Amino acid sequence: MADTEHGAAICDANVLIDYVDADEDIITELVAFWGAVYVPDRVLNEVKNLSEERALELGLKIIETPLVLPSSSGLSGPDRACLHFVATEGWTCIANDRLLRRECVKQGGKVVWGLEMLLMLNFARRITKAHALDIAERISTVNPEITPQILSDFKAKLKHPREA
Repeated sequence: MADTEHGAAICDANVLIDYVDADEDIITELVAFWGAVYVPDRVLNEVKNLSEERALELGLKIIETPLVLPSSSGLSGPDRACLHFVATEGWTCIANDRLLRRECVKQGGKVVWGLEMLLMLNFARRITKAHALDIAERISTVNPEITPQILSDFKAKLKHPREA
């Protein structure tokens, strides 16, 4: 049963790549949490280890990238597709790209970090702390953007959610 109270989300390639590399099945929990998680086709094309068929099996909703996208200096076409849907549909953007996140917030949108999403899944009792930590640690081994400090902060928030 979907938790539609959260609305819908759109996921950028960087988070999908991390999740697929660490444990692609976490995407089904992501979909269950949001009720709907959209991925523009141009974004999915950037996720080399996730076929369209598997993305659909995991519950992602693949949407066509609009021909006309908002202009934003420094954002790629796929990032601008995410920005478009944040601005027009009000979807929350799950992304680690700082520029995309900043532009989404400028458009009045909500943003969630990839590791933050794991915390949200744990707090909603969709995954255990051990599972969240395992995925975060796997992500940190393949994604150099997840520094030891970021992982340490994640662990602290996972251990003591009220204090974080």
